[in-house]
Amino acid sequence: MSLSPSNGEPSSSRHSAELTMGVPNKKGKLSAHERQAQALSKLLANPDKEIHIPSGPKEKTIRAPRDVMKNVTGSSAGAGSGEFHVYKQQRRREFERIQIMEEQNQKVGAEALLTEQQEFDQKRAETQRKDEAKTDKNRAKREKKKLAALKAQAAAKGKPSSATLGTAEPQAKKQRLHNDDVERIQFKQRPDSDDDDSNHSGS
Repeated sequence: MSLSPSNGEPSSSRHSAELTMGVPNKKGKLSAHERQAQALSKLLANPDKEIHIPSGPKEKTIRAPRDVMKNVTGSSAGAGSGEFHVYKQQRRREFERIQIMEEQNQKVGAEALLTEQQEFDQKRAETQRKDEAKTDKNRAKREKKKLAALKAQAAAKGKPSSATLGTAEPQAKKQRLHNDDVERIQFKQRPDSDDDDSNHSGS
């Protein structure tokens, strides 16, 4: 028998609710964290047990057409209440058939697009490889030509040719003759300015 709240003691229903407050309710809706913890604890309880991984959903297929159509409806199908449920069923199946056909077409189109993209990437990679090979070949030719030019220039600097020697000797001879002519030139001295002034005053 439960006591009234006026006596200072809680009733039986309130007391039982307070006692069960700390215990999680098994029948209640679990959160995502609790469901994950429960699944992990169940897996770790028996680690040797094989895990059954369910396969993916089965692909929808179109039902094969029947040999004999018992219910043939016209343009006014569904107008009467007698065959309305038959009309709704046929309409639903037709919509499902059209949806499955559209999904199959989209899947085929996606696969074709993926195949085209792979072929394009393969062709582009092949073209880039050929271009890089051609560029490397041309670069090797340029480097070889430049190296040959540097070797020829170094050989020319280290051992001057006969034509260079022949032109250098007359230039040196002309320079010596020019220096001798400059030394032979003698400049006349001008009379002093004082003598000129005295001559002018005496006259």
